[in-house]
Amino acid sequence: MTWLLSPYREGRTYRILLYLLLGLPLGVFDFVLIVTGLSLGLGLLITLLGIPVLIATILVGHALATFERRLAWSLLDAPMPRLPLARAEGTGFFWARLRSLLGSRRTWLEILFLLLRLPMGIIDFTIAVTILALMVQWLVAPILAAAGVDSTFGSWTIDTVAESLIWVPISLVFVLVGPRLLVGWGSVSARFATALLGIVEPEELKREVGAVLERQGRADAFAIMDDLQLRIGQGPFLTPMRVEATLLALESAGLVTAQRDGPRTTYALADRSGGRDGRRA
Repeated sequence: MTWLLSPYREGRTYRILLYLLLGLPLGVFDFVLIVTGLSLGLGLLITLLGIPVLIATILVGHALATFERRLAWSLLDAPMPRLPLARAEGTGFFWARLRSLLGSRRTWLEILFLLLRLPMGIIDFTIAVTILALMVQWLVAPILAAAGVDSTFGSWTIDTVAESLIWVPISLVFVLVGPRLLVGWGSVSARFATALLGIVEPEELKREVGAVLERQGRADAFAIMDDLQLRIGQGPFLTPMRVEATLLALESAGLVTAQRDGPRTTYALADRSGGRDGRRA
């Protein structure tokens, strides 16, 4: 019983409920904005006016995805990378940043998330409202019956207060398990958000590994992983396999040297004096 009721004492339960209830309005807003922008831009491509419309849609989509990323992290505790989008350097900042956005896998996954936000938001909203309705139905049904408003339970028409008491055991069950169901579905929504929005690009990971080696000088994969988790965060976007693959890629490119001493391997930047490090990988 304590396990069933414990979600009532946790703030996370109410944050999840808020996120699920926001699913429908945010889903409609995101979907309509992106679909309208893409449709208008593609339709105007023949006049070349569609190009700035498509660019504006992608930029707005990135801003919306950034908001959705922070919302999922704050309300669902969804694992999200703390790594900011890499800034373009040098001249032509706007065009360099635009090329970076268009060539990034993250950008198109963000657009996909915004398009799927509507169907996922409908499911989120429906589950939340249904659970809440079933939790309070034992209070609402007698009031409706006393006011002369008929309700139904399957094919059975409930038109008296006595008949409305059929909702009491059903509502009691959902009072006990409803918060757990909300938390469980919140975990599904968190995984969905992380899968599409929790992206760390390979080049970004290379830069961060280079930064770790610049700070530590020489380190093994475990120390590098610990440092990266402090910088980027913990989640499926940062796994030991990804870190090992990144170290191997940097070593193959001659940017990192590996020193193997039995089962332990340590890594260092190949040429620190020349400034050729993982930041330029």
